[in-house]
Amino acid sequence: MKAGYFQPITAPYRIAWMWWVILVSFQQVLFLENNLTLNWLTTSLIVVIIVCFYFLVRQRRFFIVGNEIHFTQDFRLTTTIINIEYINSIKVTPFTVSFVYVGKEYRFFMFGRSNELIRLLLENKKIIRKKKS
Repeated sequence: MKAGYFQPITAPYRIAWMWWVILVSFQQVLFLENNLTLNWLTTSLIVVIIVCFYFLVRQRRFFIVGNEIHFTQDFRLTTTIINIEYINSIKVTPFTVSFVYVGKEYRFFMFGRSNELIRLLLENKKIIRKKKS
């Protein structure tokens, strides 16, 4: 079993980042409106911002077992199981991996060893189609 790390690049994940920026901006406005003093509202917003930031940047794991890739999910004990025989439209760049699995598009931010691991797995299964020059 091989393992690596990933970050999702899905629409809900990008929207969560936008809401995090809005929340940080709102906290800063409240802090500046209160003449740079901390009160219970700005302090509680700082705590919420830190907790949200943790869940946005924490590393998620994937595991490769045979012909399957298991991606962990947030707030669930199960994993998303991807059988590599049914993967289409694969695009591997130095920082991202995207593919279509049973009609649903998946995009992940992976770099370093994790990206190399996925790339080698897909090349070994001859799924990545090379461009004809």
